[in-house]
Amino acid sequence: MRKTSNTAKITILLLMLCLISTAMLSGTFAKYTSEYAGADTALIAKWDISVSDGETYLSPEETVDLDLFKHAYDTNILSTAGESKIIAPGVGGEFTLKVENKGDVAAEMTFDFDVSGDASNAPIEYKLKDVEGQTWGDLVALKAALNELEKMKNVAPGTGSAEQIVEWRWPFERGSDPYEIALNNEADTYLGTNSAAGTDEGADGRTEYKLIITAKAEQIQPTK
Repeated sequence: MRKTSNTAKITILLLMLCLISTAMLSGTFAKYTSEYAGADTALIAKWDISVSDGETYLSPEETVDLDLFKHAYDTNILSTAGESKIIAPGVGGEFTLKVENKGDVAAEMTFDFDVSGDASNAPIEYKLKDVEGQTWGDLVALKAALNELEKMKNVAPGTGSAEQIVEWRWPFERGSDPYEIALNNEADTYLGTNSAAGTDEGADGRTEYKLIITAKAEQIQPTK
């Protein structure tokens, strides 16, 4: 009878120890838990730059036809041949390079020029209009002068724009002495007689002078 009583006591004691251990373990693994969430949204800055001659926009996909060599000379010269402009010694004009920035970041513009066609050696001269210190020069000089303009170095975002008029001319007479003038006259005449022969690559076999303009826009790094 005493053995049974001891067994019951031991059983009750073990059960109590088990309950105490379970309670202690439950307390050990309990923890605070919380969850939080938040979000923010930003828009990617627009990159929206366009370059034109004031009317026609340059394209990143193809070389478009611009109106660069229109002029007001109509006495002693035919100004057009069909849709093509005619230029000759003594003729000049001007064209516009206009940049518009509708994007969200400022842009630096650089320009490059090239000439192709049978008359790529025609002595056309260029200079920036109404810019102090400018003199007539070739396309290399034009490129350097245009790319040094502060307004082209930083075209503001949003509604920023920069515009520059470029003057061009074919001098009627070139040279500092009669001999040099005669040589240049001969070179000019050679271009004209080739155009009359109708064997070159322009319209109706005319001799062609083609000016190619390339404009590059690059983002300016934002600062605080």
